[in-house]
Amino acid sequence: MGATMTQKILARASGRDSVTNPVAHGEIIWASPDLVTAPEVSFSAYIKRIREIGVTRLAHPERVAVIIDHEVPVHSIAGAERNKLTRKLAQELSVGHFFDGAGITHPLMVEQGLIAPGMFAAGADSHAPGLGAVGALSVPFGFEVAMVLATGQIWMKVPETIRVRLHGACAPGVGARDIVLATMQQLDDEATSYRVIEYQGEGLSTLSVPERMTICGLCVDAGAKSGIAAVDQRCIDYLREHGVADPKPPELINSDTDADYAMTIDLDLATLTPRVSIPPSPNHVREAQAMSDIAIQHAYIGSCVSGSIEDIRAAAAILRGRKVHASVNLLVIPATQQVFRQALQEGLLTELTAAGANISPSTCGPCFGGIAQLTAGERRISTSTRNDPGRMGSNEAEIFLASAMTVAASAITGHITDPRAYAKGGVQ
Repeated sequence: MGATMTQKILARASGRDSVTNPVAHGEIIWASPDLVTAPEVSFSAYIKRIREIGVTRLAHPERVAVIIDHEVPVHSIAGAERNKLTRKLAQELSVGHFFDGAGITHPLMVEQGLIAPGMFAAGADSHAPGLGAVGALSVPFGFEVAMVLATGQIWMKVPETIRVRLHGACAPGVGARDIVLATMQQLDDEATSYRVIEYQGEGLSTLSVPERMTICGLCVDAGAKSGIAAVDQRCIDYLREHGVADPKPPELINSDTDADYAMTIDLDLATLTPRVSIPPSPNHVREAQAMSDIAIQHAYIGSCVSGSIEDIRAAAAILRGRKVHASVNLLVIPATQQVFRQALQEGLLTELTAAGANISPSTCGPCFGGIAQLTAGERRISTSTRNDPGRMGSNEAEIFLASAMTVAASAITGHITDPRAYAKGGVQ
């Protein structure tokens, strides 16, 4: 029996050979992460905890990335104090990679070439699986990250894998968000619990690496342990362009043809339609075209899973020559400062502001209620990660989740709108 991508990665991370000494599904192992990511909202708490037990240095500071991304620019005294402490600790502990306001953790790690095929990452954020876009296994942990910082190791059970085979290509107006929402519709929490969702198939080659970050990062909202995408030439080319000199070839990383999967799902991308997650959970999914009676007052394009240059291009294409509805506030936040600069150079931010959008520096921002909060009775359609009550302000506000194209089209009309007519140029 062959090994899945997850088994291969965890075997190496635990000091074993996936062929001669493989790890088995359900086996408890001790693994050494190649990368540990921690945002400012949790890093100082981890350091406080390990210092309480006498640990004064990091086991592998060169493997640690600390990112100030949640409250940028800072908007509270408490946040300012926390950011100040984070900077101080990062310097004291000789953290290998420190980013202050450069962007949101997960896209930043991929953009900076800090993650590569076959690596195992431990992330202090629930959407850490976005790093799976490049054939890495990135698992979100809570306070267990403190143990990794102190010891360089973490224990975990080897998860089973759900295989999702992608076929064909998406039609205009349909994107990566719709792929993962279609996946959610075929899986329940029982099916995904403590399993990794692995995307593969010829349809995967139609998706850019940032689009793969969307489908991998949102796997946790389908109830999965993590998400990962098979490695192909498009992925290798992206990595080389972003500073990974010698990424491991696909044949060493991808699942063996005789690997054991918990289940297999096939998705024909050409048949997919725009979808929307309705409150109070991301996996409550409906067709966008069936929701045109729902008015919105706010729209947001950004977050770790949907603030890429591709998302901004897609939104700008729909908004080009049009105006945001008078009753809607549209906020656009590029996921990283590099994406911000590229969007500026391409003239996309000019087009978006001409349409009536507001632009913010790269930050998690509204996704966790940091800025642009909602009041009772308001609705926002958003490309962010979650829509549980109170996520963006009032418990009595409603959050709908969709692709950048669906959000842009909805911002124009003032109600939830299927973007396909706009994407095909059928609406003037």
